[in-house]
Amino acid sequence: MSVLQLGTLEKANKILDLYNDNAESFTFSEIVEKTGLEKGSVQRLLFTLQHLGLLRRHQRYKRYSLSPRFISYAVSFLQADPLMAQAMKHLEPLARQTTQNVSITLMDGVHVFYLSRIPNLVSHDFALLPVRRYAYCTAGGRAIMSRLAEDDVERMLAHSPLRKLTNQTIIDVDELRRIIAVAREEGVAWQDGEVLEMELGVAAPVLGDGDVPVAAVTISVDKERYTIEAALEKFGPMVRAAAHDMSNPGLSAGRFPPSWG
Repeated sequence: MSVLQLGTLEKANKILDLYNDNAESFTFSEIVEKTGLEKGSVQRLLFTLQHLGLLRRHQRYKRYSLSPRFISYAVSFLQADPLMAQAMKHLEPLARQTTQNVSITLMDGVHVFYLSRIPNLVSHDFALLPVRRYAYCTAGGRAIMSRLAEDDVERMLAHSPLRKLTNQTIIDVDELRRIIAVAREEGVAWQDGEVLEMELGVAAPVLGDGDVPVAAVTISVDKERYTIEAALEKFGPMVRAAAHDMSNPGLSAGRFPPSWG
């Protein structure tokens, strides 16, 4: 750990990270067990996080859960982030041009988040809530990974829980490396029924300062209407163009690759 890092904040973050993969609540004993921290340290951290309004404690069941304060942070991010501020200007024309679901994909650790989603303007599929997925099996995640250094990609794959979400989900590390390498060469990444059986995705990376990937533009396509080959031929140039237009040296990247020990 760097001398500039604060150990107390690292421990607090270890507790908050428990809520990354689900919306569960945890008891004091469960938090101690899952984090491996000392009981006294966990007690002080929970008291502080609750006092700051970041965690809330159910009085009857003595369980700790995230507080609505995180919604406030998320809203502030969506309103203030330069990329998100301009996203709609680029996504809505792309949605009208393609008549497919389009979104901005952001990466944090081994996850990606689909934000600023524009629904299919023909079928009026209004599934607009943010969605979190593992990066390795998504078009947006692979697009971002294609512009990371190979060592960083290796670290992300090593820390990803490679498992099949559908029969088509690719979990072979060598094959994932190959797909990411092809995306690096062609500027477009894809997934074919690997997250949802009847949906495929095409994505291109948005670049920021130093050509670091900050996000991806993703189009989600119904497999009943397109094969992956047809989707790449039709939508590949569109996502590349949109991602290029959104790229800006004034944009900065988030937390990837994660700083695991």
